[in-house]
Amino acid sequence: MDSTIWLYIALAIFVVGLIIAIVGVVMLISGMKEPVKKMKGSANNLKERVDKLNLEVSTLSHNANELKEDVQIKSEKVGVLVDAAKGTMNSVVDLNASVRAITGGIASRVDHDKRSIAEVNQYSNTAIGFVNFIKNRTSSETVNTTYTPTSAAEENQLPKNY
Repeated sequence: MDSTIWLYIALAIFVVGLIIAIVGVVMLISGMKEPVKKMKGSANNLKERVDKLNLEVSTLSHNANELKEDVQIKSEKVGVLVDAAKGTMNSVVDLNASVRAITGGIASRVDHDKRSIAEVNQYSNTAIGFVNFIKNRTSSETVNTTYTPTSAAEENQLPKNY
């Protein structure tokens, strides 16, 4: 056999191998089309989900910022309210101290000055009458009562408790 025949046989084997390789590549590519389409659809689905998640995250972040601002505003208001309550408490303490000082001064004057006992009794009776007037007025709203203080002459007729 001649070397040219061997060359044609080798060429024929090469061509047959090349055809088989091309057919295999074509079959491989056509077989991959369907899985690639499925992967592309899955990737698009995943992208849509990620977009929805990003939208929800931004909405939640916006709501969280609004809540944070609301909490901060309410915290400031509570702080103002607490400061006001402290101020009110200080005012009540100051008022209580003033009342104690006044009553202490009155008590010491009464102890030192027997003449002012009659005045104290008169003031006490007037205060008691005023308290009774307020009680009567609040207990019966339909009845109109008039407060008439006792005169100094009537005060002298009252028994003295000293």
